[in-house]
Amino acid sequence: MTRASVATSLRLILFGPPGAGKGTQAQMLKEQLGVEHVSSGDLFRHHLSNGTELGELARGYMNRGALVPDEVTIEMVLDRVGSLPSGRGFMLDGFPRNTNQARALNDALLQQSQRIDRVVHISVPDDELIRRLSNRYICRKCQKPFTRNPASGEPPRNCDDCADGGDIYQRDDDTPDAVANRLTVYHEETAPVLDYYRDAGLLDNIPGDASVESVNRAVLDALGLTAEV
Repeated sequence: MTRASVATSLRLILFGPPGAGKGTQAQMLKEQLGVEHVSSGDLFRHHLSNGTELGELARGYMNRGALVPDEVTIEMVLDRVGSLPSGRGFMLDGFPRNTNQARALNDALLQQSQRIDRVVHISVPDDELIRRLSNRYICRKCQKPFTRNPASGEPPRNCDDCADGGDIYQRDDDTPDAVANRLTVYHEETAPVLDYYRDAGLLDNIPGDASVESVNRAVLDALGLTAEV
């Protein structure tokens, strides 16, 4: 079996706090490994916008201001993973969020004689994450991210990718206090899941306070692959 064929069959879980660059690494890994990127956030949006049975079930909880039960989230993810061609690898993003979801995933994969191969956690110190996110601005139209100008300390006024100069703004949850709260929630939710996979011998912790290319190389090294896969 070639190294490329090993890559395309890998079953990965990618963790990372807000601002760690997980989205960038997920896109790079999808292209490098040829695996399916399964994002729980994207799945929710798909089911809600298409009015599927699972989407309407989730919407009912959300409209009441209640948390969507694990069972609904688990079914969405497992339905997507189960629809992939036999032998096709995948990369989970945003799932599992707790040990109950992790155990359900493990049980479902075992029924298909499959398992998670590796769990990658991109780790960045909280103070660096707060600095990154509190300096992040978004084009209201195309969602392109921007940062403050190092010299002036000000963000761009308009988006250079939008013909009409899209408005640049900062999301409410990217202010320093909001970011700190998001990180607290992330650590509380994720720590037990990381412990679960650490105990299973599957966890690789990758320092994320380096260049995008360096982080990517470290991830590929942890997977036993190289940048040429």
